[in-house]
Amino acid sequence: MPALTYVYGATIAIGGIFTYQAKGSKGALGWGLLFGTLLCWAALRMKERGPGVRGYPFVIALLVSVIMFGMTAARVHRTGKIWPMGALAALSLIMGMRYASHFTIYGDLYEYEI
Repeated sequence: MPALTYVYGATIAIGGIFTYQAKGSKGALGWGLLFGTLLCWAALRMKERGPGVRGYPFVIALLVSVIMFGMTAARVHRTGKIWPMGALAALSLIMGMRYASHFTIYGDLYEYEI
């Protein structure tokens, strides 16, 4: 799971950089780097705590995925353009479901002293 989270975080950060270069959007650069960094940090924590880890790294990754899905899905709805926002919305939804599955498979959040 940490390897996929690293790739997801890098995708978001690189997407923010490319959008800044193409359109000059400082918001895309800021949000992309912030969310990409948060995801890579969560992946690092997942890796450090071992394969049986549950808890705050997954909560952070889940929150970022949900926010990214909301932002990208709203943009797809507003503009009607599927590429690249639609692909990022789908990726965010899939990753969010993967993070959420850890809580449904392994128990609720209260077990992990969050």
